[in-house]
Amino acid sequence: MPKYFNSFISILKLHSNPESAWHNFTAILKHPLLYIRVCTHVEGLIDHYTGSLLYETVLANRSDSHNIIEVVAYKGKSTIYLSLAAFKVNKRLISFELFSGLPCSDPVLDSGFRKGQFSSDINQYIANIATYGNSSAVDLMIGDARQTLLPKIVDNGFSVAFLDVDVYEVMKELLFQLWNIAKGNEIVIIHDINSPGVRKAVDELLVIAKNRVIETHFHRNTIAKLVILPQF
Repeated sequence: MPKYFNSFISILKLHSNPESAWHNFTAILKHPLLYIRVCTHVEGLIDHYTGSLLYETVLANRSDSHNIIEVVAYKGKSTIYLSLAAFKVNKRLISFELFSGLPCSDPVLDSGFRKGQFSSDINQYIANIATYGNSSAVDLMIGDARQTLLPKIVDNGFSVAFLDVDVYEVMKELLFQLWNIAKGNEIVIIHDINSPGVRKAVDELLVIAKNRVIETHFHRNTIAKLVILPQF
């Protein structure tokens, strides 16, 4: 018991919010080897709780599509969690990344973000996936996902999508692209749902989706999971 208490104290020092620390501590108890494999080696914009949520969602999803997608992988931390899960269930992870940072931002809706923020190095990304993830399960698409996503998945759809794009314009475009090809049982996980621009984009989707999208929140309301229901 003392070693778990010491682990919790260490995590608490990394998180200003005790609830966030507790979420991560319980995630470590569920997936300790994942934590050691990923979080002790790879810098990223998600924590172990979020990574574990991605991992578990891919393993549990029953959509017919073999495509898992993520938009904005940064240095590959989320890619590692997703690729390990995708390999287990014989699916492909398609990772969309600019590497030049955010392509745009609205000065009002996206005031906490700026164009070019979160730029990263492709060589570091590739090295991280090869070392800690499963690169055999990953297709990397470099470029603006607003142009590259739909042509890549339009024929076979998607089962799980992770969107960490932060800004209104990009989030809205990608959400509507995914909605237009969704058949039902897909799951979209959205990071930073409490950002005004991201929240506005999701709200605009919910208006047209009516009752076909169920939204739930996780991790102090910073993560949203959208479940798309079949249309009867």
